[in-house]
Amino acid sequence: MESYPLGLAVFDFVPVSVFLVGAFFLVRSVRLLRNTACSRMVMAASLLIFSGGFLKALWKILFTVNVGDYRWMSEVQFMLVAPGFFALLVAVILTSRVGSRSEPKGILMPAIAGWKVPLLIVMTLSSMGAQGILAYIAFQRKVRLAAVGFIMAFLCLVAMGALASGTQTVARQWLEESINTVGQIGFALGSFLLHRSLRAESTDRRCV
Repeated sequence: MESYPLGLAVFDFVPVSVFLVGAFFLVRSVRLLRNTACSRMVMAASLLIFSGGFLKALWKILFTVNVGDYRWMSEVQFMLVAPGFFALLVAVILTSRVGSRSEPKGILMPAIAGWKVPLLIVMTLSSMGAQGILAYIAFQRKVRLAAVGFIMAFLCLVAMGALASGTQTVARQWLEESINTVGQIGFALGSFLLHRSLRAESTDRRCV
């Protein structure tokens, strides 16, 4: 089995942590835009996505330092992240249907195991759909820099998909994780700026 540099294993935690920051602001944004129930769906989806990414990163670092090869930590990523992104997509679609707050209503290998393929498709399409709709929401509310952040995240997902096939060398994995980190920074930036704009609007309405 291929060994990974310790630096690469540690770096895996960076995009996961940045995603969590973005998810925090996205939950608060959806609460302002839609309702508490919808924001809780985003929270649950984000926890699934974070858990999947965190367990994969934890598996890699434990394997790298020769603690053990707990392969299930990497395999379970697909089972958590795919439904997580699908739930996030549903919540974002519901959020995009209103203009203001309403009342409640592992490392990819060249050959992927067959059972992972449907989950990978759901994960990829749902995450790209969610970023695209979030960009639309940001443009609709004239928070253009936030939209740029979400578009950057979307483009990084496209780039990650293009790099998924082929031999996974260490250099290629560094490139993939770097692109993933840039994408998560775009997501976090977009979520933060969207939340800041919505919070300002909410404050202005209370002052009127």
